[in-house]
Amino acid sequence: MHVRDKTQLTRLETETVNAAKTRKPLYAARQKIFPKRASGNFRRFKWLVMTITLGIYYLTAWLHWDRGPFAPDQAVLLDLTNRRFYFFFIEIWPQEFFYVAGLLVMAGVGLFLITSAVGRAWCGYACPQTVWVDLFLVVERAIEGDRNARMKLDAGPWT
Repeated sequence: MHVRDKTQLTRLETETVNAAKTRKPLYAARQKIFPKRASGNFRRFKWLVMTITLGIYYLTAWLHWDRGPFAPDQAVLLDLTNRRFYFFFIEIWPQEFFYVAGLLVMAGVGLFLITSAVGRAWCGYACPQTVWVDLFLVVERAIEGDRNARMKLDAGPWT
């Protein structure tokens, strides 16, 4: 066993962070965020992507697909009473649910791969959270005004 001379040791200055006298709160007070309106080519492209994705979401319910007589003609339909799922030319019965499970697993893996490869593009343009937040901001801007008006409204007294 080798013992060093105490004069060769360097002392590090430390301070207690969990002592009652020096303890700080774990959470800060809420600070309201007032987003500023953005414009430019990327913003126009974002609105185009949002229009396409929301169009697919809302208009899919009105697409018709001819399946013959006595069959529903909706392109995408979850028929709970007859226990069937229609997706364009595909008809899925309960005993074929393992196909759906496989598709969901592949969709999850695909989402992971796409997010890891082009995550910023996904999260910035097509993610449902982003799309709905942007639509919420449009409504907020229409009701409360632009950023400066919202800041003035927030700083003023309640009415």
